[in-house]
Amino acid sequence: MKQCLLMFAAAAVLFVGAPAYSQYIFLDTNGDGLNSNTSSGLPDDILTSATTSVDVYLVTDKNRDGSAAVCNSAEPFTINQYEFTLHTSGPGQVVFNSWTDNMNFTFGLVLCGDGTMCTGGGDVWVGRGSGTQLPPGKYKLGTLGITVTTSSDPNLNFAVSSTLNPNAQTAFGSNCDGANFDSLIRLGVDFTDSDGTEPGTPVMPTTWGKIKKLYQ
Repeated sequence: MKQCLLMFAAAAVLFVGAPAYSQYIFLDTNGDGLNSNTSSGLPDDILTSATTSVDVYLVTDKNRDGSAAVCNSAEPFTINQYEFTLHTSGPGQVVFNSWTDNMNFTFGLVLCGDGTMCTGGGDVWVGRGSGTQLPPGKYKLGTLGITVTTSSDPNLNFAVSSTLNPNAQTAFGSNCDGANFDSLIRLGVDFTDSDGTEPGTPVMPTTWGKIKKLYQ
């Protein structure tokens, strides 16, 4: 009986301590405003030598599966700033050329590079902000201009930190307090739903990659 009570108490602590947030940030390489990790029927979001730009999207108030995100402080998931870190992995290399902001945000937030974009070692850190809160919803944050420099196709994925700077992260500013009570909603702290690009190897119906996509 005591063991059961201890297990129940431990479960209750974990439940209370877990933040009730979730958002979705993703990359789009083919211009459809979606990421292929959400459905096996969508065109693959991959990087090839022909890829010259990648769009970055954020859904401030919904999870990957479309369910509503809940703010523990009962505030709306508005947005007045964003920052994200992307890491290159797998074969191939990516050169990050430019960032075009789509939000009309007025100032940079990045503590290296030109203040808006910082690159190095296969990583990029981008951030812009504004004094005006925008309503919750799905936003195209902007477009990252890139060059894939080798014939092998690399992957790009969101990261929660980088060697570029100790402050590099993936997050957005909001009226919602966030887990750290600083009005920043952070990947890896407040939410976990993020999708980068897929491996560049062609996916055929008979391959393991195609099978795996059916269960994502």
